[in-house]
Amino acid sequence: MLGLAAEGGAPVRAADAGATVDWVAAPIVAARPGRRVVITVRGTIRDGWHVYGLKQAANGPTPLRVSLDPNAVARADGAASGSSSINAFDPAFGFVTPTHAHAVSLTVPVRLRAGLAPGRQQVPVTIRYQSCDGRICLPPRTVHIAAPVEIVA
Repeated sequence: MLGLAAEGGAPVRAADAGATVDWVAAPIVAARPGRRVVITVRGTIRDGWHVYGLKQAANGPTPLRVSLDPNAVARADGAASGSSSINAFDPAFGFVTPTHAHAVSLTVPVRLRAGLAPGRQQVPVTIRYQSCDGRICLPPRTVHIAAPVEIVA
């Protein structure tokens, strides 16, 4: 896995050799310390593959998860949510599962810490997902990216 630093407000991408999803964290601009903001993470899913949704049955596939790593910039301030999933019968598990194909968008509400100095900061984000192509399911993967945040006075 390779995380690329953001330049000039560009999104931060995670490139993972052999991965079925390319993850991007959208930059947040003009955020004030102590404020609540929303981090948006987008996944572009390779053709022919799907990832499982945020909510899954206990005996089902690994659910999609997005979380903040411990850091000095922000803390989670609510539950993560995602774009609408498609509910379809999954032959790999033998029942209906929520999935995402082509693309998925996740949001994580966070509270910026008080007293942050103006300038660029990075909020570390972890994404865990499982993907299948209708024939095989890959083991769950964990990807680490950073969401760029521009702190203003």
